[in-house]
Amino acid sequence: MNKAMQAMQALRNHTPVLNGSRGPERNPGRVVVNPNNSDNPDRRAARPLWWWLLAAFLAFAVIVTSAFVWQRSTRMTSQKIYDELVALDPNVTEAQLESDGYVYGGEAVAGWHGYSDGESYPWYFNPDQKRIDKFVDDVKAGRESVLKLVVRGTGPTQQADDAANGSSSYDSSGVSVRILWYDPNISADWAEKPSSLDPVTVHHDGKGQIREWWWRKGEVVVSDKRFSRGIEQTDDPNTAYVLKHQPSIPVGADDKQSTDTGSGQAGQTESGKSGKSGKSGQDDTIIMEYDEVLYALGG
Repeated sequence: MNKAMQAMQALRNHTPVLNGSRGPERNPGRVVVNPNNSDNPDRRAARPLWWWLLAAFLAFAVIVTSAFVWQRSTRMTSQKIYDELVALDPNVTEAQLESDGYVYGGEAVAGWHGYSDGESYPWYFNPDQKRIDKFVDDVKAGRESVLKLVVRGTGPTQQADDAANGSSSYDSSGVSVRILWYDPNISADWAEKPSSLDPVTVHHDGKGQIREWWWRKGEVVVSDKRFSRGIEQTDDPNTAYVLKHQPSIPVGADDKQSTDTGSGQAGQTESGKSGKSGKSGQDDTIIMEYDEVLYALGG
């Protein structure tokens, strides 16, 4: 009876109905949130569509920029190779170079291909064959690849100028550094001209060339020499892998004089110093063939 009277009194006074001594009745399924709390998600203003589009665009821009910066920092360039070589200590040892990631490229031994002035390219016998063979496989597959070699002895020639005495003398001491980079993106355009009476023959063999640098005793002695991606294997008298040179086209050479499109075979290098090109029969420039041994077995 008392409860009924309390309920009627509460309805008249618009007050909560008391539930004994337990206070106001609670709804266990409802969470009471302070309406003045700024963290209330129901009171946050909904973000417009343009905000989400802007956030997505910024995230995409960050990903693309990061990928570009990473690719640029890891991409090989001729300048990076040159800078690495000129930074080498002139007295660096074979062990120091190998600890820095260079691979043993064999011992230089005189006698494979002679220059007209008596200089000769050596053979490079019994190197770390496994690592070099991987480079060869990459070239055959058209994959970009870099090979850094330390050669015991003199490379790339067996003659060393003696500036003090004004003569040349054989020098096989110390080490030489050889860096080969197969660049699949460079155009394989090259020229040959075996005599002053022959026209300049220009070859266009698609894309991909092996590029070479040599360093010795603090100096870069060969810079960006080009070779065919077709590495030749010879078996007489020793098994050797030969780099077939593809010399650059002389400035001013007329491609229309004589053009061979796509033999893919060895070109011929410029003799010593590049001369001026001109019409057939009027040009004294001779572009001679000077291939190099990559490595040889035996010896």
